[in-house]
Amino acid sequence: MEPSQEQVADPPTYADTVRRSSQRSQAGAPRRIEHTYTLNSSKGVPWAKLAVYSRAQSPSHLPTFYEGEPITGYVSLMLEKEETIKSVTISVIGQLTSSMTDVFLFLDTSRELWSVSMGDPSNPVTNAPVKYTGKLRGNYRWPFSISIPAHVTTRSADGGSEAWRIPPSFSERMSRIHIQYQIVCQLRRGKFRVDSKLSTVFAFTPVIIPQPFSDARRLAYLNNTALPGPDMDPDGWQEVQPIQLQGVVFSVRAVELRITLWLAKPLCYTRGSVIPCNLAIECLDTQALHLLSAPKAIDIRLRRHVFMGLANASNTNTRMSKHGVEFGEEVEDIRASVWWLSRDGTMRRTLSGEIHLARDLKPTSKIGKFELYVSHPTSHLLPGLTLLIQHEVYGGCVSAQGCCICLRTRRPAIPSILQGRVSHWICDWPAPQELLTIPS
Repeated sequence: MEPSQEQVADPPTYADTVRRSSQRSQAGAPRRIEHTYTLNSSKGVPWAKLAVYSRAQSPSHLPTFYEGEPITGYVSLMLEKEETIKSVTISVIGQLTSSMTDVFLFLDTSRELWSVSMGDPSNPVTNAPVKYTGKLRGNYRWPFSISIPAHVTTRSADGGSEAWRIPPSFSERMSRIHIQYQIVCQLRRGKFRVDSKLSTVFAFTPVIIPQPFSDARRLAYLNNTALPGPDMDPDGWQEVQPIQLQGVVFSVRAVELRITLWLAKPLCYTRGSVIPCNLAIECLDTQALHLLSAPKAIDIRLRRHVFMGLANASNTNTRMSKHGVEFGEEVEDIRASVWWLSRDGTMRRTLSGEIHLARDLKPTSKIGKFELYVSHPTSHLLPGLTLLIQHEVYGGCVSAQGCCICLRTRRPAIPSILQGRVSHWICDWPAPQELLTIPS
């Protein structure tokens, strides 16, 4: 059984996808926006400018960069009178903060655009420049290009070093943890003079590309057909250990349930796409089976875990928790799912589903005492009952190569039953035999 008409989106055909990809390729590189930041004189006249080019939507937005893109721009001086300036330096800084004083610097890349040792900036000489001893006056401009590395190395508590994949920008109102990137231009004036600085925060996203899909799943996407289930495509699904439950329906009949969840492999999913799921519910009691397997009675949400060390952020070698570091945890359920019945049997029903991923979902990351990842908790939304099926997955940024994911459902609104829900009865997955009562 397929999703209802009100849920099903019109998925793109492969030909449409190829045509749009071709049009994007012909359009060339993405349009670049110039962001400018200035230092002004007491009269409000700009005398120093930092310009940065990025793929942001408008100059009023923060500059935005993805892994592999160089940060380009220029620094210019417009000096109406003589000024003593010894050097012009551009830096890219990445830091993790958990309080005003707890700062962990994991990236600091600098380029010296000009210094007095390079000679007269008005008449640059490539061979053996003579040290410049004068003051600057007039207009000067220095272009720059800095690349952010894919990995950074930090010093551990035992004096060694640890390599980490560079994390995304992370800053949320209710979180005490922030990962911030900055571009800083420093104008050094020499002894007994206050240096001048120009800077801006920018948004950075690492590029995580999922592994290719199974052949059967890729063929289904190309032909715009239903995904083959775990029985037809065993290589394309990850089975989570089944759970066995015992209970009583309508306060009369004892029933036993077996619930099995499959997640589409690879367990790395692109933002803005979906996580395909498959769920099988088995029960000898037909009435209980139909009650528990109704598509609207099942909800799977993506659960985000954010960890931060309880000690200071710069201590990157405390190994306490199951994820490798001593962490405080923030947990948030961030998306609901859509289900439809795909196979109806007398004692077993199979449902297919999709979890829609927001385009701005933060990708999986870990550095020092900070870790962000997502997992699947599964909830049967009968009053008072939540079953937790937890399996770690990875948030990616770019689609798997060679295929376009076709969405079969529309992005759901969060069901009202999820809003304001304070308490749940939770059993870890796999759960022990528990007695549950299904209300009449």
